[in-house]
Amino acid sequence: MAKGRAFAWIDDEITEADCAWVSEHHGGPALLHRVDPRCGPTSNDFATLTAWATGLR
Repeated sequence: MAKGRAFAWIDDEITEADCAWVSEHHGGPALLHRVDPRCGPTSNDFATLTAWATGLR
């Protein structure tokens, strides 16, 4: 568990239950990012992750 530290959750299925769990149990920054299971992470996904992580500074 990230225990309040920033973390990104990358998955091909992110549900409302996942979002609720993170909201209820994690006090730090979190990004729940869905990737298309047919092609995996793309350059756009990596750009999103990079932008999010860069904004944490």
